[in-house]
Amino acid sequence: MSFQRTHTIRVMSRPPRYYLAGTCLVLVVGFALRVWNLGRASLWTDEFYSDLWIKASLGDFVNLLQEIGLHVPLHYLLMRLFPVGSETMLRLPSALEGLIGIALVIGVAVRLYGNYDLALGIGALTAVNPLHVWYSRTARPYALLFLLALLSSYFFLELLKGNRSRLNWAGFTLANMALYMTHYFGIMLPLAQYVLFAFIVRGYRGFFRRWIVSQVVAGIPLLVWLIVMMRRDVVAVGIGWIPRPGLDDIGITLWNMTVGYDGSLPWTIVPGLIAAGISLGMGIVYTVRSRRSDRVGFYWFWLLAAPLLVTFLLSIFWKPAYVDRYFIVFLPAVLFLMLHGWQHVTNRTAALALALAVIIVPLVVTVVMFERGFDERENWRAAAQTIEGARQSDDGLLVESPQELMALFYYLDSDSKHDFAWLFDGVEKNEQSAIVYDAPVRRVWAVYRNPIDDGHRQGIMPDFDPFEDSSSMMPNWLNAHRDQIMLQKNFAGVKVFLVDTGSEFLGAGD
Repeated sequence: MSFQRTHTIRVMSRPPRYYLAGTCLVLVVGFALRVWNLGRASLWTDEFYSDLWIKASLGDFVNLLQEIGLHVPLHYLLMRLFPVGSETMLRLPSALEGLIGIALVIGVAVRLYGNYDLALGIGALTAVNPLHVWYSRTARPYALLFLLALLSSYFFLELLKGNRSRLNWAGFTLANMALYMTHYFGIMLPLAQYVLFAFIVRGYRGFFRRWIVSQVVAGIPLLVWLIVMMRRDVVAVGIGWIPRPGLDDIGITLWNMTVGYDGSLPWTIVPGLIAAGISLGMGIVYTVRSRRSDRVGFYWFWLLAAPLLVTFLLSIFWKPAYVDRYFIVFLPAVLFLMLHGWQHVTNRTAALALALAVIIVPLVVTVVMFERGFDERENWRAAAQTIEGARQSDDGLLVESPQELMALFYYLDSDSKHDFAWLFDGVEKNEQSAIVYDAPVRRVWAVYRNPIDDGHRQGIMPDFDPFEDSSSMMPNWLNAHRDQIMLQKNFAGVKVFLVDTGSEFLGAGD
């Protein structure tokens, strides 16, 4: 593979013989990582919402989505086109979106850089990227967000280069329209483009005016969605769990977006982390230095810098929203800036070594994640099986909130769905609501979901002490009944307790 520095953007007249075979290999590996044992891991809490929304009638779908206020509908509408009924089928749309994203990265690299070797390199980088792999295996909109952010960026760069055909303008407008209806963080792309215009507007005034018109048209569906949502009586935006970031979070985010982050630093990933830092650092330095002659590279820089800095500052001074999965909108910029870094390494062997390190290490990280089961964030399936295996007719369920109950009911057989209650019912934070069962209950299955939600980690979260004070109300209840605990089972992200409550709830239903 050749990673020579090029300044001329020109597509080769004919690809090398190995290009087609290399592309097929990249796509096969990428697809395999995204569909292998796709249904093994239990759904996690966010995925249960996806399942609820796509199974609802269209009217209920809109109402349910707007009650939370954090989501826009496009990805979930696409999911409704697929059959449901299993974890695999629920996640398959994301896997297919991830595969299309890999193919699109390769095609965009060829169109923008005219170098088939670089295209294969960045395609392989995307195929094994742990963040992209993980979100291509979950029933969430982030694989589609990546795809649309890349597509919008491609059309913008074609227009920037002077290829302002009606087809490119239509593609740019429609891609943005779909982007904004996939995730609110899609608005970070026009932010980056607007900042770029601040540096080049003198020579692009006409283009800038047409860009504004295109953005207005693209934003109409989102505006209608927001107006309808704001007319509702209650809109609960569920991002209160997100902590305020520190400066170290920026470094961890870039670490996560290159070789993957799980909270540890084993020596095996150090070479990949170093290579990623060199590739990304050189890409940033050279795109900033050549900003007058290389508008494409300068755009990738701002697509990374603008969303990252704006989100960081808003999270510090206003409402925290710093979560790595939201930043998948600028993952294409990270990948292409690393490509720029390879281009500017004059030694061919050194450039190849950097590329191989940032491809092989993430591949190993991803395979190890699967092999150790770290891709399973919350094992609700095992929790439900434990309850079913020891249930009695007068048992009750206790969870902290209805969302945990929704998770349990997904896996519990219909005859195992005991009388249930939850601790939080819209009262003040940390103030327990009254526990009421419809019938007498002698034993309670208390199910406690991991309260730790690290915005950098994607799979399994750190273990937790269920009796330690936290923002959850479950530790208080467990400590009050600690001597009555008959059984404790620990699973990924979930702990199950069987508690003999004596006569505490025997008067229920009177």
